[in-house]
Amino acid sequence: MDERNKLIAYKVISIMYFLTIIAMQGIAIYRQFALGQDYKEFEDIAILMTVNSLFLISALLYFGAIPIQKLKVKSILLIFIAFVALGSLFTYFKYKVFSNTELTLEQLFDKLIIIVTIIAIILGVWIVLSLLGKRRIEKELE
Repeated sequence: MDERNKLIAYKVISIMYFLTIIAMQGIAIYRQFALGQDYKEFEDIAILMTVNSLFLISALLYFGAIPIQKLKVKSILLIFIAFVALGSLFTYFKYKVFSNTELTLEQLFDKLIIIVTIIAIILGVWIVLSLLGKRRIEKELE
């Protein structure tokens, strides 16, 4: 295969991968909320999608597919706040809207601590991988 055919193949593979992840997410949401299945019945699919997505982003950062020129504290904080807000909204809708469960203030803070901790760990790993990837690329260029 020449370079042009490889690029076309990579684009097709990327699109199909993205569509597969989106379809799996749609199936999980449908099974949980439309069919009312318990989370335990499709927990393996959810874990697979989560780990797969985290490793994908990590690999993209490390190999330079997502170019990070300079890490700024302000940008990292904004991304962190956005992820925490999205995670909190999803948790709120999951319990309040979809499950009709009333959470106490203490339970909400417990969930918020979990959300903040997990997102901080994920962002920390991504930052380290992007720095290591940047260093690897600079060594290859020398």
